[in-house]
Amino acid sequence: MARKRFFRHFPRKGYPLYWILIAYLIVGYFYPVVGMLALICMIAPVSFAVKKGRWWCGNACPRGSLYDRVLSKYSPHRPIPEFVRTKGFRIFMVLFIFTMFGLQMHGAWGDWNAAGRVFWNIILATTIVGVILSFIYAPRTWCSFCPMGTLSAWVTPRSGRLPKDYMRIYVDDRCTTRCKLCSAVCPMQLKPFDSKNHAEGLLHPDCLKCGRCVEGCPLKVPAMTSGEMNKVASEA
Repeated sequence: MARKRFFRHFPRKGYPLYWILIAYLIVGYFYPVVGMLALICMIAPVSFAVKKGRWWCGNACPRGSLYDRVLSKYSPHRPIPEFVRTKGFRIFMVLFIFTMFGLQMHGAWGDWNAAGRVFWNIILATTIVGVILSFIYAPRTWCSFCPMGTLSAWVTPRSGRLPKDYMRIYVDDRCTTRCKLCSAVCPMQLKPFDSKNHAEGLLHPDCLKCGRCVEGCPLKVPAMTSGEMNKVASEA
């Protein structure tokens, strides 16, 4: 009898932003200058991360929407390989992607269409890689080492320097850590239950602030809010 997968698909509410990605790839193929719009998805994730962590990746990224709403239904949801999460591999990916980008932009400099095509090619290539990984491992495998996601994780607020309204997951002592359903539905396969009773909450830099661990818990033990554990407990 086949063993049931631990990680699983969990429906996502909200708008299907993946249509933005599809429209971008189609229109950009015929009008290369449109490729320059990719700058938004290169600057915005890091800009938001300074105050909100990887919120953009989990709530506004069109490609992330494709993973969560479409590919998640068909992915085998295998564990994301640990080596792609390592600091060394993520640094390599940042250097590799930006080196390739820089070399291509050098050759395209001064030509808006050529520059747009560079952006378009990178988005297409990384999307193809992400889709393939979704069918081999988990939907958000690419997001575990995406260069912009890595840069966002690096500037995400850490313990001791949290913005006043910084949202994070809190898990109080009602959690038995037995079912671990909060981890089973986490698109990044994190372990929210490990932050049980931590006053500052879950501060993992790769938390996408998507709230699925909150929705996926049958007892609704996890809560996503700002503040401290004692505040959350009083509101429960």
